[in-house]
Amino acid sequence: MIPLDNIFYMRFVPIKFGLGAVSEIGYDLKEFNTRRVLIVTDNFLYKQTKIVDQVVEYIRHVNIEVDVWDGVEPEPSEESIIEGIRYASGKNFDAYVGLGGGSSLDTAKLIDLYTTYPTDNFRDYFVPPIGRGKSIPGPIKPLIAVPTTAGTGSEVTGVAIVTFKTDKGVTKFGLSHKYLVPNLAILDPLLTMDLPPNVTANTGMDAFMHAVEAYTSKPYNTREKPEDPTKRPVYQGSNMITDALAERAIHLIGKYLIKAYANGRDLEARTNMLLAAHMAGIAFANAGVHIPHALSYPIAGITYERKNLKVPHGVAVTLPAPATFKIICRYIPEKCMKIAELLKDFIPESVIKPESVATAIINMMNLLNLPNGLSELGITEEDVNRIAEETLIQKRLLAQSPVAVTKELLIKILRDSLKYW
Repeated sequence: MIPLDNIFYMRFVPIKFGLGAVSEIGYDLKEFNTRRVLIVTDNFLYKQTKIVDQVVEYIRHVNIEVDVWDGVEPEPSEESIIEGIRYASGKNFDAYVGLGGGSSLDTAKLIDLYTTYPTDNFRDYFVPPIGRGKSIPGPIKPLIAVPTTAGTGSEVTGVAIVTFKTDKGVTKFGLSHKYLVPNLAILDPLLTMDLPPNVTANTGMDAFMHAVEAYTSKPYNTREKPEDPTKRPVYQGSNMITDALAERAIHLIGKYLIKAYANGRDLEARTNMLLAAHMAGIAFANAGVHIPHALSYPIAGITYERKNLKVPHGVAVTLPAPATFKIICRYIPEKCMKIAELLKDFIPESVIKPESVATAIINMMNLLNLPNGLSELGITEEDVNRIAEETLIQKRLLAQSPVAVTKELLIKILRDSLKYW
């Protein structure tokens, strides 16, 4: 009989939350004895807003030398991250600040990693089939994450997602390790006030999917016990703490996402969305995510390959969600019933049942003007088999699925995700 694990391990990132919290970043860097720091951000945030310049001044105010690299790409490619590593190499930065959306935070993690522990091949630290699975030698340099969107949760995770070109096309793949977890997250709702509606929608649904997938991940004590406690995975399955955080995040997102989308200057909505995204981030950073996230990577990859279009992660992960929940709610009805109750405002049926979760997600998608299924991305029936096969390599995600994942199951979900209304 295979012994099961009765232990879960929770990772938390220290946070500083509140209006104007970013103004204290210089003092926070001083706590790490920083002398020279690199801000990793994107060109739009640097050139089209005042946010980066403000952060630079806050850091310079305490006599820390600061540089900015603004080459972050949306859904960052391998090539863009290598460019950032080259920029930072040899410049003796002793700390890093990721400033922006999840792409900036993920890129900052990897620049920090590869300048701290250089390697001949960027793919070395990624597990097969993308890389060699080389061990990360130890902790990286201090990293402060400052999200300007309410969605990705990257400020609390040890995960970085990269878009790779392979012999079979384009795919997205993640590097996950405890050493990539930021040392501090600064959550300032004022930094999210100018997000355009489409970004609010995309990142908000990303946070929502983190919460519902973490909540429905198989329980931690159904996982095989590791021979060595240090080998316990980053994603361990749901537990009592992640469930509580996920439930609260689902409630807040259901209440405030549409409001933030409709009126970006609604400070109450922005504050609660940032808080909800962070709680969802903690939940999934420990419990993990499963089928929709695993499907999102080849969905985004094939769309980029065919149309040179980078689908926002929040869109790619949401589109297969209703079809996924129609299936998994048959197996975990109690948890799906709780989700449905938290989202009752999006469910028109007089009698709410577990499968109503799918209805709620479809109605949220409609209100946020998300695409009506995968077909609006140009994905057809002919693509289903390939996407299913490429999804199966996302083993670290599928391991948390509450149902056994087969190619046939993924094909059914994909077919049912082509169009919803």
